[in-house]
Amino acid sequence: MIMKPSVFCFLLKIGLLAMLMYVPAGEASAEWLFYDEESAGNHSSSFEFQGVRFSLPDETVKAPLQKISFYYSCSGSCPVTIHITGFDHKTVLMPPIDYTASAGWNEIDVSGFALLVPHTFYVILEKQGTGSPVLDEGMNAGRSFKGHFLASMNIPLSRNLIVRAEIGPSVMIPVLKQFDVDITETTKVNIQGNRPEKFERIFSDKWTLFADGTFMTENYLYGTWKQKGKKLIFFYDPEDIVNLLKDDMPYETMNVTVAKISFSGAEKKDRTMKGSYKIYAGAYFYEYDSVGKILIGGKFIAAPDE
Repeated sequence: MIMKPSVFCFLLKIGLLAMLMYVPAGEASAEWLFYDEESAGNHSSSFEFQGVRFSLPDETVKAPLQKISFYYSCSGSCPVTIHITGFDHKTVLMPPIDYTASAGWNEIDVSGFALLVPHTFYVILEKQGTGSPVLDEGMNAGRSFKGHFLASMNIPLSRNLIVRAEIGPSVMIPVLKQFDVDITETTKVNIQGNRPEKFERIFSDKWTLFADGTFMTENYLYGTWKQKGKKLIFFYDPEDIVNLLKDDMPYETMNVTVAKISFSGAEKKDRTMKGSYKIYAGAYFYEYDSVGKILIGGKFIAAPDE
């Protein structure tokens, strides 16, 4: 069985290009990001934390967050706390905002915080009593989540929350390291009641690491990275990997969940890098009417792109 291009057709452009400037294609003016269909439906959930996972336009690494708007179900005035977090929905990007919501639309100017949001970020509403965020009446979903704590904001809602974010023009980010990469990857699929299957492939790709601790891949995957001595550690948004697994697996799947991602490499004296990655995931497979596990493991050798 042949797989589509790998989950990790990754861009690894990582080489010591001190303060090369990356100029994204961004918009020339402010832009509202939203995934709802505007028509207000019912209140959402009793969960304390509910929010939307936003993504900046492709090739935009960071942009200023200017305004937040949301539609609220409320009798009188209802206190809420607004959280802006990273893709892990718990890394605080700016201090929480205590706000008194009213019924209908609420809009908050946050430009005074001078916050540059990363490519993927969350706007989360924490209920402080009565009232609730509102879901739209559309059938699309996948961007809205709930949880009893920020760290547990990984339960998808059945419809989209009416929560929006206005961003300003994209900004220039210094490129710190770049690599061209050769990757050998193995994918193992173990579906209950069926024989395990294994797929192997070899491919090349590119990555870019930015000086602010973010990175971008050629296929517009974004995340963060940090360095400990010669070791580089990469952190991906599990929801991005879920979407790639849905697209790349040679099976029709649903309820895909990523349990763990590990990805790291070590730089050598000649400035090349060797490393490996693993992705542990689960899914329901329509063709087999059964659940199963997915393990993707890869090894890579990266050369600085100079």
